[in-house]
Amino acid sequence: MKYTLILLACLFTFTLSAQDATAGMDFVEKPFEELLAQAKAEDKVIFIDAYTTWCGPCKMMAAKVFPDPEVGEVYNERFINAKFDMEKGEGPGLAKRYGVAVYPTYLFVDGNGDIVHKGLGYIPQEEFLALADAAVGDENLGALNRQYDGGDRSPEFLQSYAKTLTGVYEQEKASMVMSSYLETVDKADWTKPEVMEMIIGNPGDLGGDKMNFLVENAEAAMKAAGSGSFLMTMQQAIIGKYMKDNAARALPEVDKIAPMYAEYAAPIKDRLTAHYGMLKAQQTRDASKSIPASMAYFEAYPSDDFSELNSIAWDIYENADDEATLAAGIKFAKQSVALNENYMNLDTLAWLYKKTGDQKMAEATATKAINIAKKEEMDYSSTEEIFEK
Repeated sequence: MKYTLILLACLFTFTLSAQDATAGMDFVEKPFEELLAQAKAEDKVIFIDAYTTWCGPCKMMAAKVFPDPEVGEVYNERFINAKFDMEKGEGPGLAKRYGVAVYPTYLFVDGNGDIVHKGLGYIPQEEFLALADAAVGDENLGALNRQYDGGDRSPEFLQSYAKTLTGVYEQEKASMVMSSYLETVDKADWTKPEVMEMIIGNPGDLGGDKMNFLVENAEAAMKAAGSGSFLMTMQQAIIGKYMKDNAARALPEVDKIAPMYAEYAAPIKDRLTAHYGMLKAQQTRDASKSIPASMAYFEAYPSDDFSELNSIAWDIYENADDEATLAAGIKFAKQSVALNENYMNLDTLAWLYKKTGDQKMAEATATKAINIAKKEEMDYSSTEEIFEK
């Protein structure tokens, strides 16, 4: 199964029916202004499931977490639960008002319409209950916002606040707080993994101090966050600037963007150029181009990023049939598992084994994947198909 860090990659439709209170969360269907009035009258916080109809994690939450009796008991008692399609009715206005760009997003809003707390993505039952605790706790997002607005600039607070903002995709404010935090840290300590990860999460503008630091310390950055994550941070910044500056609607040819790598990331321009060639080939959705490009890139620049390795392995599973390429796919999948064993890459490895005819290894690997999925409350129905002869 292809592993992706992009929360917007949703695959399924979402069922809109409200849940029975006895079976789980009870969702109120009211206009937003009426919800605010109710929240004021009852002195409660509104919980909003901000979803889209094409979002797979949204469907998983509706099927697996929202109906849970314990989740229902906690959320029905503490909050006024509502859900809004972010692409219909009041949804677009709420998305703009609260900066919703990732689905699902969970908004905790008080009767004045102010944000109390936020959450993102598919969240298993135990973590979803912990999110409810955080939303009513002393260190929720709203409290942190007030603490910052009140003038707290201690390094410990700024670090915690920046991490929280990054975690809920408040990128603009996170970048500002991150800059304030870095002013309290000796430049020599920027290379510490925990600081480096924060900088990668909020790199700022091309040519700025943070971005230049990442370029100059690329090896340390890749070690801290994984090569795939670091390179995509750089690509998003550079490609995004090229597209904006040139009003481009499609990815340019390699020779058009290569000068930007030389200008903004000279120490790693060759690797970024090769990486872009792979991305460009993948965009064509032509496996005859994308798979050789990916294999050539990873041969030149071995990866230590489990998600990146899993992605190419899954691409090979989906699109390759020859023995040599499938063997390479198994090699990539094994490397991914060795770095970080999880449901996604075990599922990929199992399907590759099945495609090569090794049913015994396919079933053994699928069993490992399913056991992990059960513990993490993930949908593993597709993996069960491996056991079909």
